[in-house]
Amino acid sequence: MSRKTIRIVITLVVLAFLVVFLVLKFYIFRNAETSVASKKADITLNSGDLVKSFETDEKGSDTKYLNKIILVKGVVDNVAENKADVSVYLKDKDATSGVMCSFDKTEFAKNKVKAGDQIGIKGICSGYLLDVVLNKCSIEK
Repeated sequence: MSRKTIRIVITLVVLAFLVVFLVLKFYIFRNAETSVASKKADITLNSGDLVKSFETDEKGSDTKYLNKIILVKGVVDNVAENKADVSVYLKDKDATSGVMCSFDKTEFAKNKVKAGDQIGIKGICSGYLLDVVLNKCSIEK
């Protein structure tokens, strides 16, 4: 093969990879949901009850709650924000652990939430790391 033919083949391969990447990015990953707002909760419970369940039987709670959509109700302890997302921490008074709820920043921008508010939050349970973690959250009205 000549050098010109090799350059043409390499250029075509690079262009093919670029087209595949763009198709994946714009048509498949574009539709990935950033919250569970439109989904029905599998389980509804109080934030304190969810935390106690994990504290007393983590393996059993993993089986029961992990990767499930949970609607948890409780009192907002604090709200933390960074460049990409917002975390709302639900915690019972005098409790050491709580429920950390992670929101996409655009999803959370619609809501005004502050410490002390009684609230319902729906999210996907990701497990327990000192706190119960819910991701892709949305505020329930």
